[in-house]
Amino acid sequence: MRVRAAIFGFLCLTLSAWSQLTYTVPVTDKSEPGNPVKISGTASFSELVLADSVTSSSNFLVEARNVSGKAIILLLGYFDEAGPYGGGTRHLIEVDHFFWGEIDPGLSFVLARSHPGTRILDLHASPSEPVSAPKAEVNVEYVEFLDGSSYGDATVANDIHEMRTVMFDALRRIDRAGSTEEFQGLLEEKIQPDAADSLLAAIRHTEKRYGVAAARRQIHTAIFVAEQRTRALRVFERARK
Repeated sequence: MRVRAAIFGFLCLTLSAWSQLTYTVPVTDKSEPGNPVKISGTASFSELVLADSVTSSSNFLVEARNVSGKAIILLLGYFDEAGPYGGGTRHLIEVDHFFWGEIDPGLSFVLARSHPGTRILDLHASPSEPVSAPKAEVNVEYVEFLDGSSYGDATVANDIHEMRTVMFDALRRIDRAGSTEEFQGLLEEKIQPDAADSLLAAIRHTEKRYGVAAARRQIHTAIFVAEQRTRALRVFERARK
């Protein structure tokens, strides 16, 4: 009986030494006035409070709807999230449709989503410390429209614009390949920076799954679309001056 009593007492002590709390908050829009997309979504934070530390994880889905009346081809921004005990994370948002596709007026799309189980933080915070309100905030910094107009700070898109040139040049170089062997060899050559190579990675996948002819068609389409959009951007810039 004494052994059982001792075990029962230990279990009571263990159970009282920890608790799990979950907080769910709506995603808020912290962008400058005139943001052309309507933000929605929620973020949930689960925090396991131990005697001398807190382990936190989050689950979130951030969505946007194009309310501008114009098609969008580029959106840049960030999403900040943090639970009551801190450990906040900034997620960069980049939605680029320069080489194909666009976000039509009224269309809803995902800006950011969590991947369950991939981010667990041991905050080493004391449960007795004061907590803050959970945070889930989006800031849309720059949006580029199909007609060449834009919203926000264009300087944040400088790297993207430079990468487009690198990607455009690579597509044209591959497109000029005469033979299948030359085409495949050029397509396999990676370009820098790594983010620029993501477009070629998608075309490599097409070539491996559907063949060279399908990859060539994809490149033709990307070049044609980019040429039209480059022309629109130049026309808009001249009109502004």
